[in-house]
Amino acid sequence: MHVDIQKDPFHPTAYIITLPLDSDPSYVWHTLFEQELWSSLDFWDRKVLIVGSAIKLVTTRDRVEEKLHWLEKLVTATNKRVEDYDKQAKAEKVASGSKFMDEEEIRKGVSTWALSRVRQS
Repeated sequence: MHVDIQKDPFHPTAYIITLPLDSDPSYVWHTLFEQELWSSLDFWDRKVLIVGSAIKLVTTRDRVEEKLHWLEKLVTATNKRVEDYDKQAKAEKVASGSKFMDEEEIRKGVSTWALSRVRQS
């Protein structure tokens, strides 16, 4: 993984640190990352953006290691939330599928009952 560090062209004391991600984040990951970011109580002289498959941290050089550690915690928390989301979505899909199967069984039973009632008449 290649970490890119550049001077910020708009702020002479700031840097843009580009941290690569494993892949382009999904909409779910991106949304949960934004929630983690905005719920964070750490307010530093930084800005965080997701651009393609990278996180860009715009910051001054003060306490950079601490800021990177904070960002790592955000990514870890986001990954955990995505795992939880995926498990819940899968469970809901399974539950929905079994509900559909239950409804199909009921419809089949009602059809059989209705057909037998018509034949008896």
